[in-house]
Amino acid sequence: MEARLQQAPFPTQPAYLYEPIRYALAGKGKRLRPAFVFASAEAVGGHWREVLNVAAAVEVFHLFSLVHDDIMDNDEMRRGRAAVHHAFDTNRALLSGDALLIYAYEQLADVPAPLLPPVLTAFNRHAMAVCEGQAWDMQFEHEASVAAEDYDRMIDAKTGALLQLSAYLGGLAGGGTEEQAQRLGEIALLTGRAFQMQDDLLEVTSSSTTMGKSLGSDVIHEKKTWLWLDLWKHLSPAALSEWEAAKSNPEIGDAERLELVRNWMQSTGTLERAEMRINQWIEKANEQIRMGGFRETDTLEALLNVILHRKS
Repeated sequence: MEARLQQAPFPTQPAYLYEPIRYALAGKGKRLRPAFVFASAEAVGGHWREVLNVAAAVEVFHLFSLVHDDIMDNDEMRRGRAAVHHAFDTNRALLSGDALLIYAYEQLADVPAPLLPPVLTAFNRHAMAVCEGQAWDMQFEHEASVAAEDYDRMIDAKTGALLQLSAYLGGLAGGGTEEQAQRLGEIALLTGRAFQMQDDLLEVTSSSTTMGKSLGSDVIHEKKTWLWLDLWKHLSPAALSEWEAAKSNPEIGDAERLELVRNWMQSTGTLERAEMRINQWIEKANEQIRMGGFRETDTLEALLNVILHRKS
């Protein structure tokens, strides 16, 4: 996958467009979505080489979404270095993101003709879900209260949809049945919930150096993650007053505010409850693997284990 991205056949000019594209493609991400494509193809008896184009399409779409999301969230770092709009500028980042989206669809051109209609249908449906998830995420910032089930729906769209698509397409392009592909998609959707919850946890408990991206902004801006929603239900009136005072006091910096929230999440049990949710979702995903009647599940099981224990 890395070789495929590095060998993308883009020209050098106009540099205004192609420099940011190469910069985005060179970022050292987890490649989680291609991993799900490959693991799912293997689960139904296929080979990863047979689904390389599909994996590239999903990963490039993911990169496009990151470029635009970082602009919307005003994040300065991505994958251990400056986000594209900080490394270049916002206009160049927007344009390069648009071109990456086109390039994602180009990767699907070599899908066998009989598979192309269902592949495109699934790709478009899940791509739209990603946009809807980002929209819910942004909309929540302006709503006074958000229900936990609405947050779950948001992460199923923003994070889970692309993982679900990856597993579904891997199963389908790898030679599996529609039923197998659907089950693989459900496994990935459960994993996506766990993955996003881990991201929310690491936003509070990790460091920018370890994660390779900006941290703490979700907490400082009171972004309505599940952690924040759960904490708010368990904070005392005195703690809520303390938080309001901390926000309005210019002598208290962002690092101190983050530490204050981190301590509350620990003392109220929010972090522990989040860990329990992660483990429940991963266990359900593993149960689906065991019940799926797949031919080869070692890679899929190992992938879930890596996700469960990741630190960045």
